[in-house]
Amino acid sequence: MESYADTLLIMVDQQGVACHTGEPSCFFNHLPGTLHQANPPVTEALLSQLYDVILARKQRAPQESYVASLMARGQDHMLKKVVEEAAEVVLAAKNGRPDEILYEMADLWFHTLVVLGWHNLPPQGVLQELQRRLGKSGLRGQQESPPARVSE
Repeated sequence: MESYADTLLIMVDQQGVACHTGEPSCFFNHLPGTLHQANPPVTEALLSQLYDVILARKQRAPQESYVASLMARGQDHMLKKVVEEAAEVVLAAKNGRPDEILYEMADLWFHTLVVLGWHNLPPQGVLQELQRRLGKSGLRGQQESPPARVSE
């Protein structure tokens, strides 16, 4: 058996894009039904997925999961984490660093999802409330009372 060694492998540290579409490569399309997608589109379904993970981890032992450890320490600890993360968002915004703002905002959103999980309130409830407010004046909304709460 002859060996031709007819392949050349070139490894590069790419900077910028290589395709006229703005994608890193010209090979970014995926066939329908394929399992792998390098960068799946981010949708509101991601909030539901994260929330489901939080609920599942809520049931674990504190030493097995960060979420379980937050839950084990109680609501006051979780709320302090939300305040801490909100302060970090404010500082990142004051510094004017977009990457830092996004990073800290992700932490804030995550910890608010943990609080929702503590109360078994799905994120869809928040999305529904935002939908209800859409198109309404925030100035007039200050005079409105919040929706009635359903007692359990």
